[in-house]
Amino acid sequence: MKRKLLFTLSLFLIFSIFSFGENFPEKAKNIDEFIPKGWKTILSAKGDLNNDKLEDVAIIIEKTDKANIVKNENLGSEYLNLNPRILLVLFKQKNGSYILAGKNDKGFIKSEGNKESPALMDTLDSISIKNNILKIKLNYFLSAGSWSVTQNTYTFRFQNQKLELIGFDNNSFMRNSGDQEELSINFSTNKVKITTGGNIFDEKANKPKEEWKTVNIKKKYVLDEMTSDIVGEIMKYIY
Repeated sequence: MKRKLLFTLSLFLIFSIFSFGENFPEKAKNIDEFIPKGWKTILSAKGDLNNDKLEDVAIIIEKTDKANIVKNENLGSEYLNLNPRILLVLFKQKNGSYILAGKNDKGFIKSEGNKESPALMDTLDSISIKNNILKIKLNYFLSAGSWSVTQNTYTFRFQNQKLELIGFDNNSFMRNSGDQEELSINFSTNKVKITTGGNIFDEKANKPKEEWKTVNIKKKYVLDEMTSDIVGEIMKYIY
């Protein structure tokens, strides 16, 4: 199980740190003023994150530079959209304005296309805000070269004046066999649940088995600082 899970994760990790050189205001009258020229919003979610009864906003913006749309000579889409993406979290104020509460421009949210793995589909699934919690879901699916499908869910809460990672869920299955594995980490308690033996296709073969671990994760993961190698770093605490 250990080697299978680590192999699944290693297919998708890109150990790079990106900085896109964009400047963002600390506060603005409306959401549009946070979006730089030449960028567009591709995903957004609204809800109260700091428990002040006001509707905050999380948005993912993408650069619109045509030079970043490149021809793909390998497996995958004919063209790859390599435009970078940035995640912004804006807290609404009583006067209707917004302040910048969080920003990730370090490649945690990957581009739609991937030059190193052109068969990798767009990893961005969804973002949501509910019960003062921000959730970001990223999917990993290769159209060629692997049977594995993985979804990583990151759960953030505003505490200690930062958006801290309080939960991580990794769910994966094999498209050919249906074999399924799940992993869930609670960073507040350092408890880990690992579920193996599942099968999404065959009811007779579906015999999930749960294992609980206590790990010593002292580091506080903050949304602003997370990069694309976060999964590999977290897994080192578990295996």
